[in-house]
Amino acid sequence: MPQPLKDFKGCLTEAGLLAFRGASPGKAPADLAAHVAGCARCQERLLTSDEGTLGPGKRKAPPPLWRVLLVFFVGLLAAIAGFLALQRNVPAP
Repeated sequence: MPQPLKDFKGCLTEAGLLAFRGASPGKAPADLAAHVAGCARCQERLLTSDEGTLGPGKRKAPPPLWRVLLVFFVGLLAAIAGFLALQRNVPAP
């Protein structure tokens, strides 16, 4: 006998969560998708699950500081170079 996809409160059971997660984007069962769209508890359960998504404790580490500073200074140098190039093309009064 297949397990029910919703519990007595109307929230998704483990089988319902698996069915929702297993469906391709836009192809989840309509009743499950409609419930998840309005249920904060089920949304939280889907986002913090251990399967397939990033949840608490699974966040990506921030990039190293040297890389952030390198990108910042390269952008700053590009902006300065752009302003200097524009200044050269301005005719003298």
